[in-house]
Amino acid sequence: MLNLIDQLSYFLTRCVKRSGKIKASYAHHSALGSLFLFCLLSLGLSTDLYAKTKFNFQIQGISEPVLSNVQKSLNSLPRRLSDPPKPGELETLFEQVPDTVEKSLAPYGYFKPEVKMSKRPLGKKEWTVYIQIKPGIQTRVGKVHVAITGPGQKEKALQTALAEFPLHSGDPLDTGLYDQTKKKWSALATQAGYMSPNFTEHQISVDKATHIANIDLVLDTGPQYYFGQVHFDQNFYNEDFLKRFLGFKPGDPYSPQLLMNLQQNLNGTPYFSTVDVQPKQSQTSTDIPVEVNLTPSKGQFYNVGVGYGTDTGPRLTGTWEARHITDTGQYFKSFIQLSPVQSTVDARYIIPGKDPINDQYFIGGSLLQESPNTSKGQTESLSVGKQQLWKTWTATTSLSLQHDRYSLLGDPYRTDTMLLPSISLYKNSYDDIVFPRNGYSSNITIRGASKATYADTNFAQIEYSPKAILSPFSFSRIILRSDLGYSAVSDPATIPLSLQYFAGGSDSIRGYDYEELGPGRYLFVGSAEYQQNVYKNWWGTAFMDAGNAVNDLKNPEDHLVGEDQPHVDLAELLKKSVGLGVMYASPVGPIELTIAKPLGDNGNGLSFQFRMGGNL
Repeated sequence: MLNLIDQLSYFLTRCVKRSGKIKASYAHHSALGSLFLFCLLSLGLSTDLYAKTKFNFQIQGISEPVLSNVQKSLNSLPRRLSDPPKPGELETLFEQVPDTVEKSLAPYGYFKPEVKMSKRPLGKKEWTVYIQIKPGIQTRVGKVHVAITGPGQKEKALQTALAEFPLHSGDPLDTGLYDQTKKKWSALATQAGYMSPNFTEHQISVDKATHIANIDLVLDTGPQYYFGQVHFDQNFYNEDFLKRFLGFKPGDPYSPQLLMNLQQNLNGTPYFSTVDVQPKQSQTSTDIPVEVNLTPSKGQFYNVGVGYGTDTGPRLTGTWEARHITDTGQYFKSFIQLSPVQSTVDARYIIPGKDPINDQYFIGGSLLQESPNTSKGQTESLSVGKQQLWKTWTATTSLSLQHDRYSLLGDPYRTDTMLLPSISLYKNSYDDIVFPRNGYSSNITIRGASKATYADTNFAQIEYSPKAILSPFSFSRIILRSDLGYSAVSDPATIPLSLQYFAGGSDSIRGYDYEELGPGRYLFVGSAEYQQNVYKNWWGTAFMDAGNAVNDLKNPEDHLVGEDQPHVDLAELLKKSVGLGVMYASPVGPIELTIAKPLGDNGNGLSFQFRMGGNL
């Protein structure tokens, strides 16, 4: 071995010497080369020496779902082996194979199988095990006796589960379904507040001669439990304020789900850093007191960030929150963003309502400066409003006193002051808040102003923005989005820049610059994007966007020919772009870089867009 290493190291050293890259002595490099190669060979030998023994179980004679259960049980056998296997362990493993197969067949009603096994070594540490199975006659369900008794027997969820018992007379026996049903019934009883359910009958009687199995399953729900007193362990907030989070009161039927909701609701506020909700169930009482341990969060919260987006350019962001202003939950939060295209300062004072999670009042002020393309504007606003849950929507109503100074497309500056009432409805549903595979969101906003109520113009607007994410396969996502808006106004130029409709940019029609299209009284944007998983968290994307922001659907180029056209010219109305991109599904949300090209618009070339954040 050492002679071989010396020869190899001498050869490598001579090659390096001839290339002029080293000038050290042969002995020195020979020693280094010998050590290097010895380590490599030792590593290889040690890797081979300690490699785990592999087993490949080839099973014939059965099909799914029985096959998967047998395969899973057999694959667990090698985990019991030492590494490397001790003397006799391999023989013991092979002896266990037939018994393991029989036990894996029993849950599906096969109690007298014939199992034949043979094995063949493929090397020192790899085996192929051939297993031929004749499962025999499958046991079927005979008589079925199932019932729910006790005080909770009329609970709707339990009655539905009883009616949907999955095993019927004549069905193949499946003890897995039977066990799942037992767990489901117990869980449903517990969720309804019956905390001591008990199966008074629970057996499967198998006659192996007739291959018939009779089922008896009876659940006694036990007594109904109730919420006891709730104690909050904390030293700052008013207890009456904290009780608004409960969603129940002492004496109500006990529900673990309501306790989970309480935990989530308190965690979702800025008030606490830790939340621990503990029921105190006892064997002697059906009342369950609740202990809520709370640790207040820091009174002041700061956050500063630096970022970049193709729409806004480089940007600096910051937030500040004062979380403990009063013991009734009133707090202050503010946000600032500075960028060449859009800068904003927003401050809001929050006053919790009767339901602090879904009912909040606010007083706010904001300053906005924006300069998309050749338009410029500044907006100052003071507002009051309320956010609340309305059916399945989050509804926000507000009244703002707003002052604007703006220039549209290089025109002379205008000023406008108005009272602006608005209402916004929003809802969403998704399977993952960071990287959803399936979900949707929907947003509707209605607002307007009138000369009769302190405004320089009359107008009304409505905007609807739906989005959807679908994952037909594990390796793909489809993202569909739209943005539709209409302004009812005699002269669109009298609407301030901050309320105008534009199109173009990374969240609109890619291929066009940010707010390059518009402004206009009509907004219509649609997008379809396909994302394909390429490697781990990396995805490739392909998309098509279309739409525009125009003042006249029949003459989208703003009466360039002097009069309305008799029909809508879709080729002129719709601005389209296609593109490709790459996306990384990061722990904080998707990061996407795309390249897009407008179709049928020779004035625009390729454009790049970068965006980061969730799709919903």
